[in-house]
Amino acid sequence: MSNGPGAAARNSRDAKRLAALSRGLCVLLAAACGIAAADTRWAQAQSSRAGWQSEGDVVRHVVVTLNKSRSFRLDKSFSTAVVGSPDIADVLPMTDRSLYVQGKKIGTTNVSVYDQSMMLVGVLDVEVALDERNLQEKIEMTTGTRGIRVSSSNGQVVLSGQATDAVAADRALAVAKALSPNGVINAMNIAPSQQVLLEVRFLEASRDAGRQLGVNWFGGDASGKRGFNLGQGGLVNGTPTNATPGTLTLVQTAGTLAGTSTAPFGVALANIINRNGASIDVLVTALETKGLVRRLAEPNLMALSGDTAQFLAGGEFPVPIAATSANGIVTPTIEFKPFGVRLSFTPVVLAKGIINLRIAPEVSELDFSNAVTISGTTIPSLVTRNALTTVELRDGQSFAIAGLLQANDLRNRSQLPWIGSVPVLGALFGSSDYQKHETDLVIIVTPHLVQPAAPGQRLATPLDDRLPSNDVDFFLMGRMEEHKSPSSYVNNAAEVVGPYGHIIRVEPGAGR
Repeated sequence: MSNGPGAAARNSRDAKRLAALSRGLCVLLAAACGIAAADTRWAQAQSSRAGWQSEGDVVRHVVVTLNKSRSFRLDKSFSTAVVGSPDIADVLPMTDRSLYVQGKKIGTTNVSVYDQSMMLVGVLDVEVALDERNLQEKIEMTTGTRGIRVSSSNGQVVLSGQATDAVAADRALAVAKALSPNGVINAMNIAPSQQVLLEVRFLEASRDAGRQLGVNWFGGDASGKRGFNLGQGGLVNGTPTNATPGTLTLVQTAGTLAGTSTAPFGVALANIINRNGASIDVLVTALETKGLVRRLAEPNLMALSGDTAQFLAGGEFPVPIAATSANGIVTPTIEFKPFGVRLSFTPVVLAKGIINLRIAPEVSELDFSNAVTISGTTIPSLVTRNALTTVELRDGQSFAIAGLLQANDLRNRSQLPWIGSVPVLGALFGSSDYQKHETDLVIIVTPHLVQPAAPGQRLATPLDDRLPSNDVDFFLMGRMEEHKSPSSYVNNAAEVVGPYGHIIRVEPGAGR
């Protein structure tokens, strides 16, 4: 083997290749060492993360019914279970992989489960709630509707869904409050509301009847100094009221003897004895009265179901009231009292069209016959008829919610002692008075379920078909108002109630 220049060149190239290969091997070795170090650090990090767990990583939310229990099974075995709030839930390990949880109080808590090395296995987020199914059944039985849903949130009962009416919603809310000590959240919707029109009629009839029959005797001498009077008349200072009764007119004698400024309705005066200036007269008075008074009020009022509506057609009258100031000076103040037709009612539409009504109708009027006068100021009294009650009716039904029949009888007898008690003959020496007063009062209510008029529909008023009369109609014909169109009056059969007109029946075969 030669050691020429060619051999030297080849050795130099081989040395360079060996050096490059050595550097490549070093780079690969360093890369391999870096990857191994990175894998070691990642493994250590994963080992560290697995050894430290928070409760949020392995939490399971469960719901336990109050005073009831549930069992839960875990995939891994455990040795210790810790309850966050023992007052809310009680936990009992059955095996190394099963738990028994009992709800004791409404609320939320958690149960942490650890293995033998005290590593966290899992967490139960326990919520103790009411028995929603039982509460749902009770609400359905109480309200008669299935549109109300029951749920729970943070220990509170949540009522949602749609109630048929306000009464069903109130009943559901009352049942939920009775079974939920932590409160109830009302998220219910009520079905579309209804309007109720109430018709009220006040009917009152007052009847009076009276009869009077009196016999009066009067006697006197010619000088007029001595005499007697038996009956309604009397003597003034020992002197007869009529000095010369035989010469008095009938009306004057009757009015004087009857003790009134006006003569009674029926009067009979007779001179029994008239001799030598002495006379004996007899006066017979008879009266029969009858009276009838009718009062009628028909207020109508509409309200939304569940709301209260009030109506007053009348006015207010002033009543002075004495007020004492700080310095002892009495100054009168004025207070106004209402009177007239008043109506207040609260309708509630129940299931199956039943309407619950809380109604307070009242009719009052001023009564000056029983007025009180204070310092020149006349204050009238009030005659009032009212009622306050609660009834249930259907649409269109009527109830007489109040009725009064009052009868007063008054009988008076004035007579001369002893002789006035004699049968038949005693009637000539006495006066009788009989009065009777009867009052009939009734209040009738009728509710209706109504809907508003359609858009564009015009509601009728009492002035739609009538116009004020002109001078000719008013002064010559005596008409206060006229119909707008006589043809429409005839075609529409104005002021005619019930079926009207005539329909010609077509007999079979008449057109053949």
